[in-house]
Amino acid sequence: MAIGVITVVGFIVILGIVGMAVMHFIGKALPAHESEIIDPKPKNQF
Repeated sequence: MAIGVITVVGFIVILGIVGMAVMHFIGKALPAHESEIIDPKPKNQF
């Protein structure tokens, strides 16, 4: 039973580390301060 608990806890830890790494790189690629910039209204309507 102990090996099952250790396996599950280890798997959760690895998923957490991978998730944190993914969020770190996504956070660097998508800066939040650019989300406040509004594009100018286009002059031509298509």
